[in-house]
Amino acid sequence: MKIITAVALIALFLSCGGEETTGEVPVETVSEVSTVYLVPVDSIGVEMGDSIYVMGAIEGLAYGPDGNIAILDCALACIRIYSPDGEYLRQIGRRGNGPGELQSPAFLGISEDGHIYLAGDGSEILGLHQYDYYTGEWLGSIPSLGPPPTCIEGAEDSFYVRKDINLDTSSGEPLILIDISKYACGDDEPVVTYIEDTAPFNPADMASMIELIWYGYDVAADFSGNTYIAPRSTEEAIVIIYGSDGEETGRIELDLEPVLRTDEEIEMERLILTAKISIMGEDQMYPLEPDPYKPLIRGLEIDGEGNIWVQHGGPNVPTFSVFNSSGELIHNAEVTGDHPDGNSWRFYIDGNGILAYAEDPADGYQKVYMLEMGR
Repeated sequence: MKIITAVALIALFLSCGGEETTGEVPVETVSEVSTVYLVPVDSIGVEMGDSIYVMGAIEGLAYGPDGNIAILDCALACIRIYSPDGEYLRQIGRRGNGPGELQSPAFLGISEDGHIYLAGDGSEILGLHQYDYYTGEWLGSIPSLGPPPTCIEGAEDSFYVRKDINLDTSSGEPLILIDISKYACGDDEPVVTYIEDTAPFNPADMASMIELIWYGYDVAADFSGNTYIAPRSTEEAIVIIYGSDGEETGRIELDLEPVLRTDEEIEMERLILTAKISIMGEDQMYPLEPDPYKPLIRGLEIDGEGNIWVQHGGPNVPTFSVFNSSGELIHNAEVTGDHPDGNSWRFYIDGNGILAYAEDPADGYQKVYMLEMGR
């Protein structure tokens, strides 16, 4: 099998799936249940002023094990740590080409014991980079065979889950290989693999190619060893649950209707995908035509009680169906207030709280929102 390297694969993407399911799928319909409301109570980020509160380009967000907030800023090539009240505390990493320095980082995961994992260009390596959350020490970098891993999620102990994309040309027809696996700190081989999938390579549809690299699947992990994967689709809304041994333990299917994007939303999606190409270090060489329909699911989070938060892709107001660990729908959740950025909000939820930021903020600058639940 011929695997094209990272630089060659990205160049090929810019120059030139369906998922298989088996067995019975239990259906959970979004029915008449109570709704809780997510209320923004504070934020971090200003348009102008103190530079430690000016965000460049947020590409990752997480709570640290101590409850502080970690923000990965691609433009500034570092991780900034803030208190739960939004006070700046310290920085991990910096721009440069030396050991532990970064150029274009993206995706952030923090494991239970405080190992930081992020992807992108750093330490003169295109791949996966590891740091100690508590000390800020660089622990090493692992090169990728293809583009850097994406959908990084911290897991139990020092483990993390990631998605990898490669291109197989052994059959003469290029085929995209998709792999979602769990790794231990410092290892370049997975301890367990959840999904090995393929998708056709279609150079005429570059928007789908970029979507697959950056999104494609929503992934979440808890500190009990479970992993949750939702393939992004405009046709089916499924969350697959895996145990610590990598075996499937259950599925949740939501009865959601596809929603057409407005012209403004299509343009916003085009701008977001263009920004992702820029982070990859390439110029946009071909027009991007986003899918006219929104994905049915566009986010997946696990809270401190093990509940599964599934973000709907259709509503302009951020909306979730929340299931318990047995797959039973317990309530819905919506963000309150008039937030023009809501359609591009990305969330991080765990036992410490609820965070969100906009990929394409209407005011022209990013900030991180802290939210609380109300009735």
